[in-house]
Amino acid sequence: MTEGVMEKILSGCPNLECLELDKVVGIRRLEISSVKLRKLILTIYETESAADDDEDYCLEIHAPHIRHLELTGLCYDKIHFQLRKVASLVTAVLSLNVYFFDLEENLEEYRYLQELLHHVASVKNLELGPWCIECLSILEFKGWPVSPSSWIFLKLNAALEQYDYPGICSFLSSSSGLETLVIDWCHPKPRKLLSKYTNEDEHRMRFETHSFNCSLPHLRSSSSLTFMENQVKISLYIY
Repeated sequence: MTEGVMEKILSGCPNLECLELDKVVGIRRLEISSVKLRKLILTIYETESAADDDEDYCLEIHAPHIRHLELTGLCYDKIHFQLRKVASLVTAVLSLNVYFFDLEENLEEYRYLQELLHHVASVKNLELGPWCIECLSILEFKGWPVSPSSWIFLKLNAALEQYDYPGICSFLSSSSGLETLVIDWCHPKPRKLLSKYTNEDEHRMRFETHSFNCSLPHLRSSSSLTFMENQVKISLYIY
């Protein structure tokens, strides 16, 4: 697939409302100007050999009229999506998984996650996958403040491991307008990224013994959560 072919497809389908691209390769800039195309789903499944072949590959998305955006898939060492013009977004689903060959040399990648989150801060509905939440915990540990958001529906797909709590709570603390909160149980997996940032004493002190208080005055509905461990307490104040 090339940008020229993609442009011909879009221009030849003026009434297209939903576009789904699976295993995206060959396109560095996706520009969608149609006002009728409102839903965009992009999936990338990168192999280790492909990562070595094109380390700088990145897809820029320019879609000012898109209302629903899903970014999913597997990347190595890089987040291969960058949002440029998505001002009309209402719903965003970020379900990427990025595997780093050398974590210390790829810390800059978290800046791209911050950039993605910045571009979806004004959406009404947001869904995050487990990897994003793990990275949020790393960003929270590094002192990155989460900017205030306007979402009213938030779905977090998390394994509810103790290391997920800082990332979850950092998001909740910036979600004062939240009306619906869903935290979906996912299969637990080792928190290899987070474990590299702290020693055992820091684990216990920062992640296991902290209480996070989140005020959500507009919350109308939330999932019923049962925490198996008592070391971390999450308090939701509903008025």
